[in-house]
Amino acid sequence: MGAERAKDVTELLAAWRAGDDSAPEALAGLVYADLRAMAARRLAGNVRMPLQTTELVHEAFARLLETPIKAVDREHFFRTVALALRQVLTDAIRRDRAEKRGGGALTVSLSAAGDLAVAGPDTWLNIDAALAELEALDARKCRVVEMCLLLGLEQAEVAETLGVSVPTIERDLRFARAWLRDRLA
Repeated sequence: MGAERAKDVTELLAAWRAGDDSAPEALAGLVYADLRAMAARRLAGNVRMPLQTTELVHEAFARLLETPIKAVDREHFFRTVALALRQVLTDAIRRDRAEKRGGGALTVSLSAAGDLAVAGPDTWLNIDAALAELEALDARKCRVVEMCLLLGLEQAEVAETLGVSVPTIERDLRFARAWLRDRLA
């Protein structure tokens, strides 16, 4: 997302918070293609999925639209989107497992998290819990993991969004990979 689009996102978020009823639809139009691409990356390579890309995007955005987004800038917006995608994926796995009692092998791509190539439903639920722990330990590292893992953003874009250097993002990812491997072992 370029600087101009980031500015547009920020302006639409401000308009939404100010009560502009057309802002959510305009924001959706601006970011929909990006959200679809992010969701497609998250679901790529799955053997069996409880959600298709479009369903994941629609459900995540529906959750975002339930109340005015309090995001004030691009970073906060990406965090909000990452959390919505994470919650939708987690809820979909739980629903699927409740319906099928563990049948099938849903996988979720974790290529940004390091050696963990794919995760099954149990692992994804453990990842969700581990991310909640990481959030309490170091919120920025959690943001980095969410942006790389769930949103599929490049390290340079994550660095720009968070206002830190690319080497800092690389260090955060190395730490998070090791931390996740330890928690998921």
